[in-house]
Amino acid sequence: MTARGLYTLLFGAVMLVTALSVGSAGAFMLGCAALIAWLLALVSVLLAYGSCRLSQRVDCAQVQRGQSCLYTLRVALFAPLPIAPVSLRVAMPNRRQSDFLLAACALGETQSENAFPCPHVGAYEIGVLRAAFGDVFGLFSLSRAVHMPLLPVTVLPVPRDAQPLPASPGEGEHTASQRAQSDRTTPADIRAWQEGDELKRVHWKLSMRRQALMVHTYETPQHADALVLLDVSPPPAQGALRAQMIDALTESCAGVLKSLLEEGRAAHLPLPGARSRELSGQSPQALPAMLQALAQAPFLSPSDFARTLLLHARRMRRTGATAILTANLTPPVADAILALARLGPRTRVYLIAPQALTQAQAQLLHLLNTCGVETQHISV
Repeated sequence: MTARGLYTLLFGAVMLVTALSVGSAGAFMLGCAALIAWLLALVSVLLAYGSCRLSQRVDCAQVQRGQSCLYTLRVALFAPLPIAPVSLRVAMPNRRQSDFLLAACALGETQSENAFPCPHVGAYEIGVLRAAFGDVFGLFSLSRAVHMPLLPVTVLPVPRDAQPLPASPGEGEHTASQRAQSDRTTPADIRAWQEGDELKRVHWKLSMRRQALMVHTYETPQHADALVLLDVSPPPAQGALRAQMIDALTESCAGVLKSLLEEGRAAHLPLPGARSRELSGQSPQALPAMLQALAQAPFLSPSDFARTLLLHARRMRRTGATAILTANLTPPVADAILALARLGPRTRVYLIAPQALTQAQAQLLHLLNTCGVETQHISV
């Protein structure tokens, strides 16, 4: 019962007592009218509360970020007396809750269609959480939790344009990469000695004949496989900025994967977490499953990203390129990236950060660039 309902009940009782005390017909009519209205309001709310049946559905369980999700709600009532619009608390596809008023028919079924915007990447559950019923006089209000399963909606990232990842370096690149990649059992050619060549590669007999140092060149396999390492630890932000950083992380990762798969290169996407898994593919048909996995990544992993990077060190010798995407560039993470880059593959780092980099982030990016690691700053 609301405060207005209490006052109406007291008013009716007082009018009846007054009418019986002084014999006033007007007070008697006013008291009866107030009590009848109070009783009708109570009956209408109880009927609506007990007879309400809800059903809901979504037209598409997967949408791309920026699109809308069509949500259909049906409310069936059996309440012969008029009631106020039903108040519904609905979980939205942005992890927020909103209250809606639905003018439902007292007898029969009412259908409502709503297009909910999906502004951020993620896996959400939408649906009615609570329903409240009131009478037209505002005397009573009853609410109850709605025990219906929520509907899952996955908001997929929109792949950003990304430059193709170059494969591992061949002959003539820096010595560290050459050592990691070369097949020493298969000499490919002979050329003149260059600054930085190892003495063990010198062809001594030919050098003595030509009176000039000549060195072996070896086959350097160009590994087409690419490893995409996404940092799923919480971004260093809260609220709307955190959601924007997750959007940038997932959409940049999706762009890299799309460019690799369109080239026909094998792409591997390990996703650590409570249920660690790895997705692989070599054709555009593998992209939808990867986009869904990116959307379902919770970005709540407490694991250290530097340690996660080093766990993939033994895969570097058979990997042609590595893309690393993070919003948490720290000195340990930078050291781990450099350790992986020294093992051979071409490495590109995507840093997701606000437009103005901190001094520490700028210094770490400069260090990576100086050591031959390609870097890109993606602002949000």
